[in-house]
Amino acid sequence: MLDATYATHYHAACKRMDYVVKSLAERPSRAIQLAVDAGGEDAVQALFDAVMDYGYRQVLVQSLNSPKLPQWVRARLESFLFGNRRPLAALLVKTLH
Repeated sequence: MLDATYATHYHAACKRMDYVVKSLAERPSRAIQLAVDAGGEDAVQALFDAVMDYGYRQVLVQSLNSPKLPQWVRARLESFLFGNRRPLAALLVKTLH
């Protein structure tokens, strides 16, 4: 069962996806802060899910470059995008022969 806050913010983000993507590309910390103010963690997760569902993963990845993201949002976004482990360069993972 979906939380009402999550569902409300997910559908709102879907209806305004062009605006959401533009906002995340131009001022990611502001766009995310608006979600935090509107509905907290559920609204932030709904925003991430909607953007990903519409195929704009790269906008979320680029949002990590914003120095103004709150640490808890950054941690949640990194976990959402990359799982529990941050990706490493291939040279750091593979053993050299």
